[in-house]
Amino acid sequence: MKVLEIYNILDSISPFIMQAEWDNSGLNIGNMQIECKQVYIALELDMQVVNAIENGSLLIVHHPLIFKALKTIQTDTYPANLIEICLQKRISVIAMHTNFDKTHLNKAFATKLCLESLNFTPNGEKDFSLIYSTSTPLSTYSLATHIKNILGLDTLRYTQKDNMIHNLYITCGSNATAYKIANKRDCIITGDIKYHDAMIAASEGISFIDVPHFESECIFSDLLAKALQKHHIQAIITNSHNPFCYI
Repeated sequence: MKVLEIYNILDSISPFIMQAEWDNSGLNIGNMQIECKQVYIALELDMQVVNAIENGSLLIVHHPLIFKALKTIQTDTYPANLIEICLQKRISVIAMHTNFDKTHLNKAFATKLCLESLNFTPNGEKDFSLIYSTSTPLSTYSLATHIKNILGLDTLRYTQKDNMIHNLYITCGSNATAYKIANKRDCIITGDIKYHDAMIAASEGISFIDVPHFESECIFSDLLAKALQKHHIQAIITNSHNPFCYI
């Protein structure tokens, strides 16, 4: 099957036009017209993943390898070191990032958090965040404790522990700027929260729960593999590893 045929199937599953304007979902490396021997899926393209993939294959990842324009291709630095290997092995790379967040991953992440058990129910979406609301407010501390236990985390950062939460803004990965669309007594569940964003949100009575980036998106490969099976494409999941260690 040609890369273009699989690209079109991916576009039907999660249209690339839905990606954020700053994103680079779509074909990152390769040629739409070449035949691919096998289809692989991984959260990230890293050295371990690229070395495990068969020559002449297609790799579908969540995070684009190339975000910004490259002024030089220096092959002992990232991302050129990975691009070089992909070209040598004739590996094509397609990214399914914020478009897949919007159509699949945010919903799957919210489902994983079992929010209905806390009387939070879906209440639409705004930008790239899902909104959940409740008529029985819950403290940030209680909500954070629930999420920590559901995800099996040893630690979990959060702010404004005594806030009584009415609405949740949920985005897998990283979307700390969601505080700009939230209101007092709302809580943002996302990752990679910076100190100063937390300070600004706290001054406006908005809570954060900082779910680690990897833990909120590690379900990507399974989700996409199941979607591709409906189109009779059997993809091989190549596990990406969390770059962080904890003590």
